[in-house]
Amino acid sequence: MLNHPLPQEYAVKATVGSTSRPKLRAVRQALAGRWPNVTVDACDAPSGVGAQPFGAAETVLGASNRAQFALTHSSSDLGIGLEGGIERGPGGDYLLGWVAILDGGGRLGAASTGRVLLPPRLAEEVRLGVELGPAIDRWLGRQGTRHDSGAIGVLTDGLVQRDAAFAQGVIFALAPFLHPDWYPDSSTIGLRTD
Repeated sequence: MLNHPLPQEYAVKATVGSTSRPKLRAVRQALAGRWPNVTVDACDAPSGVGAQPFGAAETVLGASNRAQFALTHSSSDLGIGLEGGIERGPGGDYLLGWVAILDGGGRLGAASTGRVLLPPRLAEEVRLGVELGPAIDRWLGRQGTRHDSGAIGVLTDGLVQRDAAFAQGVIFALAPFLHPDWYPDSSTIGLRTD
């Protein structure tokens, strides 16, 4: 575990536990803000959770599983997992993402993205077992929304795209790596969902 932040001139290598273009763009954008010489690789990592995670615990677990897989199946400094999920909140069900970042020493950073309320009919369809991506595609009469703007891009009418939402989550999850002396035991940071 690093006990000091990596200098900005360091050529950080990160592997993302996904091949999704928006997720890869999000990680590249977020890490390049700190380490301009970043290299971002992708691997197809299993989440170990359902295709449509519900609740913080399941969504965080999916992100953490992807980060662990990405780190152990690469020679990267950081393994990064991103997982989209649905959480019950005031007024209905919300779409959000969780990000987990892990280094070889066991330091973990985790954070969520912002949340957006799902339309009630769409939330009901997802609760009945339809994954959000195919459900929103059916609503729009097109294919591949998750590989483009994502549901968040559709719901915000393009004001926030999927990659921008995840990039903010990646930046938040970096806190234990940017200030390791402030997070002396970060092996469980972000995993507590109570």
